[in-house]
Amino acid sequence: MAKHFIARLLLVSTLLASSLSAWAQEQWHVNIQDAEIEAFIGQIADITGKSFIIDPRVKGKVTVISRASMEKAAIYELFLSVLNVHGFVAIETSDGAIKVIPNATSKQESSQSKNRKGDSFITEVIVLQSASVSELVPVLRPLVPQYGHLAGVQSSNALIISDHAANITRLKKLIESLDGGADDQIEVIPLTHAWVGDIAKLLEELVPQQSGRSSKGQIGRFAIVADERTNRLILKGALKDRARIRSLIERLDQPFDNRGVTQVIQLNYAEAKKVADLLSKLLDEPQANKDKKPGSSTQFQADESLNALVVRAEPAIMSEVKNLVAQLDVRRAQVLIEAVIVEVTGNNGEQLGVQWLVGDFEKGSVGGTSFSNAGVSSVAVATDVAAGTATSIGKVSGAFLGGATSAAGGDLGVLLQALATTSNANLLSTPSVMTLDNEEAEFVVGQNVPFLTGTTTSSTTTNPFTTISRQDVGVTLKVKPQINDDGSVRLKVHQEVSSLVPSDNPLASGSADRITNKRSINTTILVGDGETIVLGGLIQDDVQESVSKVPLLGDIPILGALFRSKQLTKTKRNLLVFLRPKILRDSNRLTEVTNDKYQGIYRVEGRDGDLSLKTDQQDKGDVNQLFDSNGLNGMRNEP
Repeated sequence: MAKHFIARLLLVSTLLASSLSAWAQEQWHVNIQDAEIEAFIGQIADITGKSFIIDPRVKGKVTVISRASMEKAAIYELFLSVLNVHGFVAIETSDGAIKVIPNATSKQESSQSKNRKGDSFITEVIVLQSASVSELVPVLRPLVPQYGHLAGVQSSNALIISDHAANITRLKKLIESLDGGADDQIEVIPLTHAWVGDIAKLLEELVPQQSGRSSKGQIGRFAIVADERTNRLILKGALKDRARIRSLIERLDQPFDNRGVTQVIQLNYAEAKKVADLLSKLLDEPQANKDKKPGSSTQFQADESLNALVVRAEPAIMSEVKNLVAQLDVRRAQVLIEAVIVEVTGNNGEQLGVQWLVGDFEKGSVGGTSFSNAGVSSVAVATDVAAGTATSIGKVSGAFLGGATSAAGGDLGVLLQALATTSNANLLSTPSVMTLDNEEAEFVVGQNVPFLTGTTTSSTTTNPFTTISRQDVGVTLKVKPQINDDGSVRLKVHQEVSSLVPSDNPLASGSADRITNKRSINTTILVGDGETIVLGGLIQDDVQESVSKVPLLGDIPILGALFRSKQLTKTKRNLLVFLRPKILRDSNRLTEVTNDKYQGIYRVEGRDGDLSLKTDQQDKGDVNQLFDSNGLNGMRNEP
C-alpha cells in the first residue's frame, strides 16, 4: 500500500524530447506528504537503481514539496538532505550498497569515499605535511559536531575526520592554511593581558598575509588564527617569522595602564557637571567585575569654566563614552510660556441714613445717634461745628447737614446721608517667560515688602527689637516645561498674583500688620504647541447689607427711616488665568518670536489710557536695533 501511495505522489515524465537528440533524459517531479520514510527510500531505490540497507531505528514520516523537475543525480542529493533533516545519514559500503543509519552511530560506519559532496556522511584521512597532529586536534575539535568524529594518529601524523562532506570540505581548507611547507610550523601563544581579537586584528594589519618567498627583512607566507574561547593565538609560518611575531606579541601583551587614556571632550549644549554625574553612575563597574580586566578604571571630571568633560578611560571604553556624549550633547528646544491674568471687578453701593443730634452747640454740650455704617457719627460733626471747624463733615460722602435752635435755647441738628456709588476695575497682566526643555523658569514682577515676624523686649533697653521678613508681592510665574515626542508640552505651573490691602480698607483696620490679597494656582497640565488653555478661575459675587437704627424708633413703618441708616454693597469679581506655550526648536523660530514681541511694543498705540510709544521710522526693523548706539533715539513717549 505504501509503495502505491508513493507512486501516486511521484510523477515521472519525459520532459526533454527532440528530433535532434539521440536520447531523452528522464526527470522527476517530487511532491509527497507525510509518507513513511521506508516507502520514500524504496521509491528512491527505484529511481536511482541503488541498493539500500535500512537500520531498524530509521522510522518516521517525511514531507517534500517541490515545484521543479529534477534529474536522477539531483533526486539523490535531495534524498540525502531529507535524511539529514530527520537525523539520518546514508553511508556507502565497499560493495556499493547504501546504509541508512541514525546520525549518532554514523561515525562508526561512515563511508571513506572522497567523491561525495553535500550531505553525504563520509570519513576522510588527512595526512599533515608539517603541522603537528597534536597541535591541530585541539584547534579543530570544536568545529566537528557531536555526531562527528575527529582523531589524530601520532605515528603517521594524520587526522581522521567523520562528518558530512560539506563540513569536511571546510575543515580541509582550514587545515591547508595551517599545514604549510616543510619550514612552516604551528605555534600556539596564550595571551595573559590583551584580548586575542584585538591582537589578531592588529597583527593582520601589520603582517599582510601573502604567498611566495619573502624578500630580505620581510615576513613571508604567514597565518594567524584567533581562538577567542581560550584567548590564544595560533601562528603558522617559518621559524624566523614566528620568532619575530612572537616578540611583537610579547610587547603587545602587557598589563593595562591604570592611568588609561585621558581626553578633553568639549560640550556645546549640555552641562558638563550633569553629564559627568550621569556617565559616572552609568559606567561605574561593580566591585565583582574589577578582576576581569586589570586596570579597567574610568574617571570623569567636569570643568565648568570651559563646559568641558575630562575623561580617563581605556581606548575601548573611551569610544563608548564619546558615542554617549554625542547623543547627550544635543541642542534642546526652548519653550516660550505666555500667561494672561484677567481680573474684572464691579462694585455697586447704596447708602441711606438719618442721624439726629441735640444739645447746646455754644457750650459744647451735644448728644445724638452714632451709626457705625454711616462713616462719621453726628456727634463728631456737631462737635466740629461747635468748635468752628468742618473736619468731620468733609469725611462724609453724600451728606446733608441741617439744624435748628429752639426758643428755650436748645439746638437740634440732623445729618442726612444718601449716596450711590459705582466702580469698575479691570486688571490685565501678561507675564511671559522662556526656558529650555525640562528647565524650571521663574518670572517675578512686584515689590519686596517687609512683614513683621516678631518683637523681642529686653530689660536693658526701652526699645523693643523687631524682626521682619521680606516677601515678594506682585505677579509670579514659575513653570517647568517638558516637550513630548508628539509635540505636546507638559507644564508644571505655579502662578500667583498678590497685592497689599490699602490701609484705609475696612479689612486693614485693627490689623497688627499688613494684609495681602493672594491668588495662586499650582497645577500640572498637558497642552499642544501654540494652544491656549485656561488654568483656572474664580467667579465671585459678594453682597453685603448692614442696618444701624435706634431701637423701637427705627422699626416704625415709614417714620422709622428717620431713625436708621442702611448700607448695601454688591461686588462681582471675575478672575481667569490663561496659558499658551510655544516650542522654539531652532534659531529662526526664536528670532521670529523675539521680533514679534518687539513689534508688540508699538501695538499698544491707540489703546485708551495707555502710554503710546511711537517711532519716526516707517520700518521698525528688528529687536537688534535696541542694542545700537542710536537704537532708542527714534522712539519717544507721548502722554
